[in-house]
Amino acid sequence: MDTSWWLALAAVVVLALVVTVVDGWGRGPRKRSSRPAGRTRPPRGP
Repeated sequence: MDTSWWLALAAVVVLALVVTVVDGWGRGPRKRSSRPAGRTRPPRGP
């Protein structure tokens, strides 16, 4: 069918938009960091 390519393109665009909105929405109110706050070990000394 001729219309299948733009349906697939629209699905990819909608998926990218949803991922962008969810990522921005998750970062907004709550501060998520990749490192845990108080669980880091100090560097090993000599």
